[in-house]
Amino acid sequence: MGDVSSQVLASFEAREKYRYFRILVIGRANAGKTTLLKRVCNTTEEPCIYDEKSNSLLEPTSERGIHDIDRPFAFASNPQFIFHDSPGFETGDKSQLKKVQSFIEKRAKSTEVDDQLHAIWLLSLSRVIALPNFWRRFCFIPNTARFLLDLEKNFFNEQRAGNIPVIAIFTKFDHLISQVYDANLEEDENREVAERLLKDSLRAPLFEYKFPPRVDVCLEDMHDDDANHQEQVKELIEKTAESLHDLALKILFVSLQQNNLELCVKYVVQS
Repeated sequence: MGDVSSQVLASFEAREKYRYFRILVIGRANAGKTTLLKRVCNTTEEPCIYDEKSNSLLEPTSERGIHDIDRPFAFASNPQFIFHDSPGFETGDKSQLKKVQSFIEKRAKSTEVDDQLHAIWLLSLSRVIALPNFWRRFCFIPNTARFLLDLEKNFFNEQRAGNIPVIAIFTKFDHLISQVYDANLEEDENREVAERLLKDSLRAPLFEYKFPPRVDVCLEDMHDDDANHQEQVKELIEKTAESLHDLALKILFVSLQQNNLELCVKYVVQS
């Protein structure tokens, strides 16, 4: 018991050296990245970009957007969360994958605590190829290979530098429900069809690769102010925290959750 207490105390002390929690966000077009990050940070403000010296905040412009992986951005109300933005791999441009891999390697090798990368959120839309009603109801894996982009397969098949956890996030599940909607089925039945399709054709293939995500999360209606988005954010935070092996980082991560105090208490009590 004494060894465990000493370990926890050391983790709380180590947490003091961390000032920021840094996340690389990789997402396809229209995956809802900015909306998700606003929900995570519990804000309606627009993100701001750090300059090259990381000591002042610059407003994004059309010439200087947030899609530069090397330029961090944050929300002024929650500056301890540092994000890096990378477009998804739908263009098929191999140089984009190499740039992401190089960024991860560079951050993994950093000896400066504030420069290290702590987690990767990879966003994909919850959508599939349009299917006739018959196949929607009775065939749930028409061709799983087509649901993953070639560069996404490469990303999960090639070893990445460091031990940075990847969390796969399927966004806009509500769109998938609409896509498979059958007027002959009840609402719950349509949802069940969509959930099974998501599980069999989108989630399952991911975890068959050599270096799969550590966990995955499914989100819906994040754009809707009246939806239960904070419950979904809580799940994302919990799964991200569970994927972190360093207790000090885990304590840092949950302590930044200004809108999830219950989660902070949970991890402190567990510790």
